[in-house]
Amino acid sequence: MKGEYERSKQARQTKQLQWFQNMSMFYGNQYAERMRTTSPEGFRDKLTTPKKPYYHQRKTINRTRSFVRAEHAKFLASIPQAVAVPATAEDEDVRAAYAAEQAWQSISDMQKLRTHFRKAAWWTIITGNGFLKTWWDTSTIVDKETGDKGNVRFGSITPFHLFVPDLREQEIEDQPFVINAYTKSVEWCRQFFAEALNGTDIQPSSSSSNSILEEGYLNLSSGSRTPDSVVVYECWCKPGATKYLPEGGVIIVVDDKLVGMYRDGLPYAHDQYPYTKFEHIPTSTFYADSPLVDTNQLQREYNQLRSEISEAGRRMAKPQLLAQRGSIVPSKLTNEPGLVIEYKVGYSPPTPMALTPLPQYYIDQQDRILSDWEDLTGQHEVSKGQAPAGVTAGTAINYLQEKDDSFLSPQYESIEDGYERLASQSLQLFVQYVDLPRKIKTIGTDQSFDTVLLKGADIKNGTDIRIQKGTAVGQSQAAKEAKVMDMFSIGLIDQPMALKLLEVGGAQKVLDLMNVAERKAMRENTKMKMLKPEMFAQAQQLFEQQVIEAAQANPELAAQWQAEGMPEMPPMIPVDDFDVHEVHIDTHNKFRMGQEYESLSPEHKEQFELHVAEHTRLLQQAKMMQFLDMIPSDGSDGGPAAGGPELDVTTGGAEEAPVEGPGATMADNGAVPAPVMEG
Repeated sequence: MKGEYERSKQARQTKQLQWFQNMSMFYGNQYAERMRTTSPEGFRDKLTTPKKPYYHQRKTINRTRSFVRAEHAKFLASIPQAVAVPATAEDEDVRAAYAAEQAWQSISDMQKLRTHFRKAAWWTIITGNGFLKTWWDTSTIVDKETGDKGNVRFGSITPFHLFVPDLREQEIEDQPFVINAYTKSVEWCRQFFAEALNGTDIQPSSSSSNSILEEGYLNLSSGSRTPDSVVVYECWCKPGATKYLPEGGVIIVVDDKLVGMYRDGLPYAHDQYPYTKFEHIPTSTFYADSPLVDTNQLQREYNQLRSEISEAGRRMAKPQLLAQRGSIVPSKLTNEPGLVIEYKVGYSPPTPMALTPLPQYYIDQQDRILSDWEDLTGQHEVSKGQAPAGVTAGTAINYLQEKDDSFLSPQYESIEDGYERLASQSLQLFVQYVDLPRKIKTIGTDQSFDTVLLKGADIKNGTDIRIQKGTAVGQSQAAKEAKVMDMFSIGLIDQPMALKLLEVGGAQKVLDLMNVAERKAMRENTKMKMLKPEMFAQAQQLFEQQVIEAAQANPELAAQWQAEGMPEMPPMIPVDDFDVHEVHIDTHNKFRMGQEYESLSPEHKEQFELHVAEHTRLLQQAKMMQFLDMIPSDGSDGGPAAGGPELDVTTGGAEEAPVEGPGATMADNGAVPAPVMEG
């Protein structure tokens, strides 16, 4: 295994040197050059900064860091949304898919997946390759009260620490084996592998700061080369990769000591490597390229140009002097203002040397470099919050922004594919190792909360995870607000929905009220879906008993029921008169359109229908009362005033008088159309 590690490391030497150059450019060491291959061993293929004359100034305008920050922000702007697909259309599988979504959301939130992905995304931009590891950690304490142990864990793996044998194969799953090498302190290994070492002592054999990834390239102190750690090799083999593991397996070696082996195939039920790869610029090889490969040369040329322009400016401000030898003492010349320069009598006085200004085409080279930079990175003015010259239309600006985003379509697809693999592996690990019910807490994007008890068998038929296409692409907040206003102006949404989508500060009180009403409706959804089967019969029996008692106490009411029909049973979860009925109806209907509602029993669905119908009845009643209050009256007979709208008793509506004079009426959704002007 160590031999394969050395061969894999040597095969990617050129790629690794390019990664070092990219990191140097990001950290501002932009004048570093590669040492010659004829240099002595230990200095070959290293980066060094050549010396410069004392009078020469090296300017570093780090556009590379700015580019990386902008692209990093794009990759983190949106989290891909996962949807679990049930194995069949059976109710049990549909419930399993819904539970799988809750389990994935809880795992990704509790294990800080976004934090680990942020690190992997940085490596993806710098080197073109980012890796995340997904594994089951038996030492993690999930619940201190119950003592449950073991959970899914995520971790970012740098491309320097992951080795593969076949550089021509792009997919990680098609590699015969994968080696994850990392340095650990001797004390850590003695503690973690105490049982496997069985008293065998291990000694430091490498330097933690220089063995795999030298700290100097991370802009840290180069550290000491004194051995202070050991190298741990973790090798995952597919079946047939080696005759020593015909069925595949996992080998863990500390330096030269075998401390762990699993030889019955890969230990996880999903039969995949626990590593997820994110690519930047595909190259049809295993290691993708970074965009910095294209921009490094422009960055160096830009720095050199700015340095020469700055140096020429200093020479113009402080020109060199022409003087006969022996006429002055050069060491006495300083930058002191008003300095008197003494020269010997009989010699010509010193005169400034005429300088030729830099040609204009050389000055204009800066703009050409920046133009090339925008074309290579796909970050134009609109990506930096600046509208191009002459472009003022919002639609045109949005189109240009969309074009810059589409430049990164392969990268967004790689992120979505990676998240799909992470979610699938996480859920399958949950199914494999969680055999007892475990408390799962989730908070949705709408701030709704839920707590359920799940075990692996509950989600076994719902681990087929799909990522919604396009959810990894971040959207401009200004574009979202403009779209909301367009939908509101043409009547697609009403005022409450527009306020909710805009989330503007001036409407915070309205939003708070709507949020409270929405949360109450969500609690009602939870109560209705948790009703037990025996409760339906008890409620029906209790309602019939109340009807009989009311009929016996009031014969007139009994006669009315006999003539008009018996009253309908009210919903088991009552509707309060102080509810914001529009919000409740919308929230309940959203749940009824969801996947979980389809798996409920007919009795549960009937309760939802009764509950929503009661909200609708109270809402119509409130609107009718509001309409009657708007009818003007002369106060004499309680009827409408002369000239007011007449109540249509057949339809319950009113005939509105035509608008007279300038002004505007409110549209159905609350929007104000254009005023109707006289003439």
